[in-house]
Amino acid sequence: MEQIATNHQNTHPDTDMNEKEFKEAAQQMLMMQNNNDHNFQILQYQIDTLKKEIEDLNELRKVFHLPPPQNKDRKTFDEVD
Repeated sequence: MEQIATNHQNTHPDTDMNEKEFKEAAQQMLMMQNNNDHNFQILQYQIDTLKKEIEDLNELRKVFHLPPPQNKDRKTFDEVD
């Protein structure tokens, strides 16, 4: 015989949610998304600020004719034996 599934048999007790709980969960998800958006804006501002500082430091290096960072451990003069 086929067994007819009832609504009670198809639900799990941990997932039963009434309308109020659903609205609260949706509200919490919206708050988390808002926090994510806000944190993204903060991080993007920090990234933009760091990029500007790097550009300024590179410009300063050019003004003072400083060697590129990859040459920092280079010998001052070539040695010939």
